[in-house]
Amino acid sequence: MKMTPLQLGFMALAVLIVAACGIQEASPTATPRLLATSEPTETPYIPATQTPAPTRTAEPATAAPTPSLEESTTQVSTTLAPTALPLPTGELAYRSNIGPYLLAPPEAGQPTHGLLSEGNMRAFLAINPAHWGAGDVLPGLEGYGRNYLNEEEELAFIRRREQGARGYYDRFRTTYEATRGSIHAWMSTWAYVYGDAAFAEDWIAFQREWLRLMHADGYLAGIGGMKTYPFAEGEFAALAPAIAEADYLFLAESGAPTLTASMGQTTLLYRRLMDELAVALPGQSLPPLILDVCVDGQVLAAFDAPGGPHWQRGYRDYGTSPEDYAADVRNYDVATLYDPYVRHVFWFATNITEDTKSFDVNTPMLAIADGWHAAPAVAP
Repeated sequence: MKMTPLQLGFMALAVLIVAACGIQEASPTATPRLLATSEPTETPYIPATQTPAPTRTAEPATAAPTPSLEESTTQVSTTLAPTALPLPTGELAYRSNIGPYLLAPPEAGQPTHGLLSEGNMRAFLAINPAHWGAGDVLPGLEGYGRNYLNEEEELAFIRRREQGARGYYDRFRTTYEATRGSIHAWMSTWAYVYGDAAFAEDWIAFQREWLRLMHADGYLAGIGGMKTYPFAEGEFAALAPAIAEADYLFLAESGAPTLTASMGQTTLLYRRLMDELAVALPGQSLPPLILDVCVDGQVLAAFDAPGGPHWQRGYRDYGTSPEDYAADVRNYDVATLYDPYVRHVFWFATNITEDTKSFDVNTPMLAIADGWHAAPAVAP
């Protein structure tokens, strides 16, 4: 029986979920590119069935000393279970896409700031980075910024289309300027209304005008940000006219990696969306993909699964140990290394606030992620 592309996609997704549960599969053939912060921002989309040609030789990696961390109430072992997938090999292979998602400033002079400024991670995503103090800046990392507005405010801007885009740009013009030297690229909005074709048209008009304004003033800009799980087949591809003009595409995979029943439905879903875009934009280069990952009870609520937004949010609310959570995130991280269009995966959330404490990925767990970037120890 001939299978449809959608059936084939679900079959591939099932194989990935089985691999994430510990069954070793054959190593994928695609070799990821090494994306240094000085490399051009436009990375062509390469279907998973193709092997990208190497473009340059990676510089030898050197292991950095383990950062000195202050005592923490969260003690996390640095010994983790092996990843379900083997690390990619080849001259352009690297060891991690993970970086921190900062909800608050990195606290100049504190352990978080020291780890990020002295460690091995390549990039960070920050909420309201224009509010950071001068000492908080992390010039050695590639920074991505997002201005926070509540959902209804963002939706109101988007629904006003081009006029809303101009108002939104004016609202944050000074923050863009304040971080011109330290933020590599800005994300536009986060809020989205799923399954509404009229809203999708408003979204496209808003994003294209905002991108035009950002580019006219010399900024790199990315769009997306909405969670990936509610998109029915073809809905995301309908947004292609705006995505094609962006420097980056941001997507959240808030139900991945697989930690509780039903959450596997969102694991690596971005692959299907990128395939849809490739069909919608034949022959065009798609923007590099920026992902963020966490466990979010709101995703489970959307699936009518146990838990929900009012009492179970992040991994701590599910009784998941930091070690198990870090191991699952690492498995997800390694899977993204096989997709050359993935530039970064930001781990939500570091420097947490009171209402996000169940997502806590603070210094001890961040130190583990930093170690994923370091070169393997050389045997004597």
